[in-house]
Amino acid sequence: MRLAHYIILFIISSILALGCSSSAESWFEEAKARMKKGDLITAREAVEKALEKNPGYSEAYNLRGVINFQEKKIDEAILDYQKSVDLKPSNYLGQLNLASAFMEKNAWKDAVAPIDKAIQLAPDSSAGYVQRGIIRAALHLIDLSKQDFTNSIKLNPKEINAYYNRGNLYFQQDKLDSAILDFEQSISINSEYGKAYYALGLSYYKKNDFEKSCLAFNQANKLNYPGAKDALKNLCK
Repeated sequence: MRLAHYIILFIISSILALGCSSSAESWFEEAKARMKKGDLITAREAVEKALEKNPGYSEAYNLRGVINFQEKKIDEAILDYQKSVDLKPSNYLGQLNLASAFMEKNAWKDAVAPIDKAIQLAPDSSAGYVQRGIIRAALHLIDLSKQDFTNSIKLNPKEINAYYNRGNLYFQQDKLDSAILDFEQSISINSEYGKAYYALGLSYYKKNDFEKSCLAFNQANKLNYPGAKDALKNLCK
């Protein structure tokens, strides 16, 4: 009788475990695990199962949007991200990803609302300010863009993309000393950041400091940055 009792308990436990393993949350976690392994096909299958279990699962729509984005299905990604934030406006990643998808299509004005919402939800995250800075730069809101990059750097002094993009804005405004400082800061964070060396070379060239310019172009070329070889050939004779 005792053995039979244990067998019954084991069967009941197994059934309960199976029920839990097939919940929306379990399928969602399975989808994330498969994505980490780079298996987008089975990750999609798992996230579809999660949505079957829970059609109102905001995070699952966001994850399916990520899969679509990685597969270059940008319109489908936008639909998923939009559904995610419609279901749960407080979904920070959904808002951030929706803005990214609009950026991918150069739909800069459409990207404004979700990135503003993302920053409102997570004002201490440097990533949101970098993204909004890029959007504002594309919309020619240069001062606001630089302000975003500066805010990002304040939150994360190693935010390399903020330095690089702010440097580009300074370069475009012919504020070359400020541009050089930002490009050099990018390089100090990542010594193999080829495009920062290239931008540094252009900045020094524009200042007529040809020796430093060619040194920067040479380093960019060593890092196989596109255009660096031609710059060396045409500007460093």
